[in-house]
Amino acid sequence: MHKYSKEIPFPETKFFTSIAHLSEKEELDSVQSIAFMGRSNSGKSSLLNALSNHRGLAKVSKTPGKTKLINIFRTKEGFNLIDLPGFGYSKASHKEHKDMMKLLEGFLNTWKNLKILFILCDSQREFPEEELSTIEVAMEKKIKPVVIRTKIDKLNQSEQHRVRTEMETAMNEIGIPFRVFYLSATTGRGVGELREFIVENLIPSNKGV
Repeated sequence: MHKYSKEIPFPETKFFTSIAHLSEKEELDSVQSIAFMGRSNSGKSSLLNALSNHRGLAKVSKTPGKTKLINIFRTKEGFNLIDLPGFGYSKASHKEHKDMMKLLEGFLNTWKNLKILFILCDSQREFPEEELSTIEVAMEKKIKPVVIRTKIDKLNQSEQHRVRTEMETAMNEIGIPFRVFYLSATTGRGVGELREFIVENLIPSNKGV
């Protein structure tokens, strides 16, 4: 059995298109979408591959910050998975970094039918204040924010407890609870649970099941 195989199936997913500017989105945002954002090296590509059970769906690079386009993947169920440009921890120039941040901000402000924003953060790093602000912005825009702490397999039990405590503190700071997944694309831990969450929230026949 493939190491990513789980009891929870995920709709067949294929690459659809990439855009560099929001002016290119045309009718792309008319489709129900979920987006994945995170700092470079947070594991977005690995997560998309594990989630879709398609090892080559998203290109995994050893060079942080390589993704500079909005990459759109479409499922057979008709909803989009959107891979947003990584930011921070990259070798991109100051201008490139600024452009990527502008693209992210514009995306959240203008993309229609964005149902869920997944905010990825490497479990080996502290949860940044900027990501906490992004959660609040998403809530204000009626977009469901979900935090994914990636690479949880890299931590021992004590460190995992620290990460969970950190997220509880973040929730207390905002004053509103939000969903958090602790996940490893390498071992598959948490992937099935995340698939189930997405399917239940985006496929009508599964709602309320």
